[in-house]
Amino acid sequence: MIRNAWHFYYALVLMIKVVCGDIGVALAHPLTKR
Repeated sequence: MIRNAWHFYYALVLMIKVVCGDIGVALAHPLTKR
């Protein structure tokens, strides 16, 4: 049970990192185009 919770937490953190990375790229793109 604890192992499953850890895997779920790890997947959640990984997903947040990917989403934040995509948002960061989307925000940085117009700045680099300027």
